[in-house]
Amino acid sequence: MSAFHFLRPEYLLLLLPAWSLVWWLLKQQSDEKKWQKVIEPKMLKHLLVTSEGNQSKIAAPWHLGLILTLLILAVSGPSWKLKDSPFTQDDTKIALLVSVKKSMLSSDIMPNRLERSTIKISDLLAQRKDTQSALIAYSGTAHLVLPLTHDHSIIKTFAQTLSPDIMPLEGDNIQEALLLAEKELNAKASTIIILTDAVSPSLVKSALKTGFDKATNVIFWQIASNELSNSNDFKSASALLDAHTVAYRRDNSDVSQVSALIDKNFKNAAQDDKNRYEDGGFYLLPIIFILLLLWARQGFMAELWRRG
Repeated sequence: MSAFHFLRPEYLLLLLPAWSLVWWLLKQQSDEKKWQKVIEPKMLKHLLVTSEGNQSKIAAPWHLGLILTLLILAVSGPSWKLKDSPFTQDDTKIALLVSVKKSMLSSDIMPNRLERSTIKISDLLAQRKDTQSALIAYSGTAHLVLPLTHDHSIIKTFAQTLSPDIMPLEGDNIQEALLLAEKELNAKASTIIILTDAVSPSLVKSALKTGFDKATNVIFWQIASNELSNSNDFKSASALLDAHTVAYRRDNSDVSQVSALIDKNFKNAAQDDKNRYEDGGFYLLPIIFILLLLWARQGFMAELWRRG
């Protein structure tokens, strides 16, 4: 029940006037309050006679208060679970940003960093068969290689052709790549995955200054050996973007970690989207209907004003 919340919490304010009405009706029922104005209080308790047989066990205003409370709770939209998707297809979107610098040809991880990036992309897409994916290559400039697509085979094919030789300018223009990926994804539940051997925190800060949204989900995938990689730069860049850093692993544990982060980002975005939650107010309707049957009992309306 940690996800319990109200879809329309502003309607809960109606509880104040509802229970003010109940309190006023209860005050109207008191014969003692009425006669206190004309009879000495010490004598009043001896003069008033109540008919125990005719008194309701629960005063009518309390019934009314319960009904109004349940109605207000129902209208406020209590919710605690996400709607079941009518589709079995994965709704997540990712952008794969591949650094195509000359340093990515280093062979500290075999066969080299760039080819290992391609292999990791292939392994990730194999785990996420329905995820829409886009491919972006960047060096001194950033280029959209493939827009969002479910065709993972074509992404793998184009990723294998990436080389520093085809890039028009050598460099590390990660800020342009981030902005290009954000524009392509255009969805809160999406994730940007940057496969690179190094990252410059100052360039990441430049991306933020030029309009990159810090709330965008970003994962830095560190494609280099631990000995030759500057982990501090990755930590600093991640802190700037509230991102995650995943270190390269020889096995597929890093692939599984990236996939889990994608799912987490999607789930967090879904929890923030009220339209994805089921309105639980409908479950209160049978209870409200049963209580409303009391209105059909003879004398119930009169009992609201005076009991006995």
